[in-house]
This record gives sequence, C-alpha cells and structure tokens, in this order.
Amino acid sequence: MEQYAFFLVNVILIVVCIIMSLVFIVLPLPRKEGLKSYRSSLRFLAISYFILAVLTTLNLLSDNKNVNFTIDLTTISLQTILFSFSLIILFNSSYANVTYVLKHIFPTVLYIFISLIFAKIWGVNSMYSINVFRVNQIQPGAVLNMLFLLFCIAQIIYLSLIFISQAKKYKLRIDNYFADTDRLRLIWVRYCFYGALSLVFLVIISMFVASPAFGLVITGINSVFYILFGLYYIQYPNTYVNIEPMFVTSDLNNNEDLKINHQSISWGKFKSVIIDEKYYLRPGVNIEEMAQYLKIGRTTLSNLINKEEKMNFHAWINTMRIEEAQQLIIANPDHSIAQVADMIGFSEPSNFSRQFKQITKQSPTLWKQKQMCKPEMK
Repeated sequence: MEQYAFFLVNVILIVVCIIMSLVFIVLPLPRKEGLKSYRSSLRFLAISYFILAVLTTLNLLSDNKNVNFTIDLTTISLQTILFSFSLIILFNSSYANVTYVLKHIFPTVLYIFISLIFAKIWGVNSMYSINVFRVNQIQPGAVLNMLFLLFCIAQIIYLSLIFISQAKKYKLRIDNYFADTDRLRLIWVRYCFYGALSLVFLVIISMFVASPAFGLVITGINSVFYILFGLYYIQYPNTYVNIEPMFVTSDLNNNEDLKINHQSISWGKFKSVIIDEKYYLRPGVNIEEMAQYLKIGRTTLSNLINKEEKMNFHAWINTMRIEEAQQLIIANPDHSIAQVADMIGFSEPSNFSRQFKQITKQSPTLWKQKQMCKPEMK
C-alpha cells in the first residue's frame, strides 16, 4: 500500500510539472519591454519543470539507491537555481541573463558528466546515506557526491544572499517612488523563495532518513508547492502594470537633473508648494508625477526628500497624510475611518489603518477614541 501511494504521489508530481511547463510556454503576455526578462524566465521555468519531471520519472523507475541519490542531488541544485533566478528577476529584471544562469547550471551538468564516468569505471556504488559514506568514503563516487552536496549547500547560501540583497534594493526603490506600496511589495515572492528553500532542505534531510513515509510527504508537498508557485508566478504581469512607471525612464531629460543640481535649490520652496496645494493627498501619487508638477528632476527631488526630510518618499508622503488625517478626525468626529482614509488619498481603509498605526503606534479607531475623551473635545 505504501509503495502504491509513493508511486501515485510521484506520478502526480510528474503530471504537475508537465502541465505547468506547458502553461509557461503558451501563456499570452503583453509585449512590454519591461517584461522581456520575465518572458525569458517563463521559458526557463518551462524547461526546468520539464527536466524535473524527467528526473522524477527516472527516480521513480530506478530501484538503485545510489542512482536515486545522484538524481536527488541534481534535482536539489536545479530546484535551487530554478526558484532563485525566476524570483530574483521579479525584483531586478536586469540582474540575471541567460549566460549568468548557464554559469550556475554548469557545475550541475559537470557533476552529472563526471558521475557517469565514475559509474562506468567503478560502478554506481557511491553514497545514499551517511552510514554508506562512512564505509565507502574512499570510493570516488562517494567523494564526488559528498563534494557536490557541499556545493549545493554553498549554492543555496550564496543565492539566498543575492535574493535578500535584491529584495532590499527593490523595497528601497519602490519606497522612493510610490506613496502607496502595500500591493507592490511582492510579499508572495518572499514567501515562495523561503518556501522553496525549506523544501530543498527537507529534500536533503529525506536523502539521509530511511523513511518512505517522510519521502512521500515531501513529494506531496513539492507537488502542491509547484502548482501554487506557478499560479502566483503567471500573475506577475498584473502587478507589473502598477510598477511599470518605476522601470520606465523619466520623461525629463537627465541633463535637467544635472543642471538643477548645480543650482542653489531651496527645498523649502518646493515643500511649500506640495503642502499648500496638498499635492500629497492625491490618490496614487508617485515621485515622477510630483517631479514633473514641480518642474524638477526626479532624482533631484528624491535626493532632496531623503536629505532634508531624513526619510524616503513613501514615508514622507504618508507621514503628512497621517498628520492630515489626525486633523480631519478632530475637526470631523462624525466621519468614519473609511471616509477619512478616502479624503487623504488612501484607496483602502486597511492600508490607511496600517500606515496610521505604524506612524502613531495606535490604530486610528483607538486614537480617535482617546481624542474624544479629552475635555476640550467634549
């Protein structure tokens, strides 16, 4: 019964990989220049999913634990590369190209090639558990597998550091461009990456745990994860529509930025215009539009805000919005929180509440209740 369940779960994983591979190939996408890397990543995912289906099939058909161990190591490396680069591209489309990805795949291809040579010369007696390695540690195949396992762990750490770095840069970039960033933070990308990372380590553990039930559970989780990852990934263009302005070159000439930087700029003058005209209350305001309105370069405006206000564009705009909200709540106690949120440029009350609590350390409802209790408010 257990063997039948293992076979069935693996077949499901194979079918999932093949179906998702086809989806990545036939998925229609808008022909936007900014999605060029994303389109390439879909082709990379399609190939990777198909290869994973082939490796799972070979693993299922093979009854040699040593061969299975080699296949598992190959799968771990490819899975690490697959999820890392496809997700990093969403944060920085120019970071990885085909050549860069091939460089990371090359050690895995080399490992497979050397494994085949070793198997031809010494047979496939290598390593499929710690105990076997202790016995066969001088056997070339065992040494090769252990070295490649260590390489896989180093690869995971290296790509994780790159991912974390690019995620931070992306957050900094959107915070310096958009006032409303809640839907643009790509939180699901982080969840997918750390979920994939957890799965890779579970697979490594399963390679040394002689428990068919544990392997069955890992394979089942992999199947579900591959589906969820694919479904989230193909929805990225919907988010890109909103963040596209950040990736598009500003309409203002870069020379204008250089010219303004050489002039004596009074931040107070620009700030007065923004505050007097309550430009910060406009729904969906971003730094590009504000720079054009002020007839100043975007980079110059961003630098001024960061230097003079000691915070990024996102934090500065929302700080002023929350201050405006506090005045509105006091002046209009009958207004609901949703009404106040709409009046200061927030499209969603939940986003307003998060920003309010982040800045004042209190929810807007609690803050309002405390204000109503003050003697001067009665």
